[in-house]
Amino acid sequence: MPSASAPAAARSAAAAPLVPDPDLHRPPPVRLLDIDWATINLTSDADALALWERIAPTGADWDDKLQEIPPVLAPRLAGALLRAGNFTCAKPPTGDCSKPLYEVPAPADTAGLADPCLRRLLALWSINQLDDDELPGAWTSLLAIAAIPPPESQLVDAAIHALPEADQSARLDLLAAAWRAGQHDLVDASVGPLDEAHLIEAIRRYHIGGALEVLSVEAHRAVYIAAVTDDALPTRPRTMAITELGALAALDGKLPADLRAALMTAVASKDCSVAAAAVRVLDQRGDPRFLPQRPRTSNVGSLMRAMCVLASYEALQRSDEASLLPSYLPARGLARITITYDPLSDVDSDGDGDPHTTRTEELVPRGDAVLPELDDVIRAMLHCTGAICTSDDREIRFVWARADLLDTGPQRRRSFGGELLLSRIELADRPPCAAPPVVKR
Repeated sequence: MPSASAPAAARSAAAAPLVPDPDLHRPPPVRLLDIDWATINLTSDADALALWERIAPTGADWDDKLQEIPPVLAPRLAGALLRAGNFTCAKPPTGDCSKPLYEVPAPADTAGLADPCLRRLLALWSINQLDDDELPGAWTSLLAIAAIPPPESQLVDAAIHALPEADQSARLDLLAAAWRAGQHDLVDASVGPLDEAHLIEAIRRYHIGGALEVLSVEAHRAVYIAAVTDDALPTRPRTMAITELGALAALDGKLPADLRAALMTAVASKDCSVAAAAVRVLDQRGDPRFLPQRPRTSNVGSLMRAMCVLASYEALQRSDEASLLPSYLPARGLARITITYDPLSDVDSDGDGDPHTTRTEELVPRGDAVLPELDDVIRAMLHCTGAICTSDDREIRFVWARADLLDTGPQRRRSFGGELLLSRIELADRPPCAAPPVVKR
């Protein structure tokens, strides 16, 4: 039997006011812009830029203010902003001690319309607002944006993909501008949609390496042959071309004349990795004349060039293949000195006067010698002054000495005269960049 209080409770519940569901009854958004959009008529860039001044976006509110712009006005505002330029927010760092930039900094909350870090965000919005009428007038601006160097990438990518994929020539022009600006990874990842003709143009005219990787060696052998001797191409596509052409020749059982000629040209390439790859294929096809053995000379430059090719060649060798480094060494072997750096150490354990460094030395028998820290040596060989090469991590010093003065006894190499041998290699850790001094005020 129902309780006597039930009707009263029901009447009380019915009389209570209903609380609106916050998900269904949201309050109207707060308007940031006091602009009567119905009265706005944009007939020129000057009109549009004046309206941007009224909108007055800042680093704190730009996104909310853009939400209030009517879609009908967005394309004109977008086109005018893009044509006004000034979108380079961060420039590449310079100097050995500069920290690399991997991301573009966000604008400060107080940043205004003149701030390039805010403008790049407005440019991203603007590119998405372009319609068929505004797109042609924005071409020059898109080309300028594509030429912004790293660390910018998001805005460059947006500019490249603003054009329809069907407009292949214009898309390639944007890719070429980005490539020249150093956006190699971004461009390599964006060339795939180009058709065959534009991929070939990207390689031959603009030297865009990633385009070669889209084409097959079987269908585009001539393009691959040309890539072998194209010094403007990066290392990776050239060595890839050499390797794949070599594999194709191995299947045929012979080395075609045009490939042999290209490889013999590549052997003299300034790029040691390219030269080593060419030497490798020639040797595998029965021509060992170009193997990077020690040149019989007293010229340090010639020896360092040979050593550079040798380093890259050793990276291509199988683990069961003998190193060619012993041909550079005296009979007694190679003195290998390692200097490690510990910024936290306060004990001068090796007595060199520096508590942060530890020096070790060993004499490696001639027959057992290989290039130490091979990957780092290859990187360092790109930056040499005389016989001293540097990578980000190490300074590597090659010490050459006259062959006839290195060995004694019956093994002394009097016949070598003034020729040089590699007597010592020093690998020294590079200390971290010193912190700037603290200025007391």
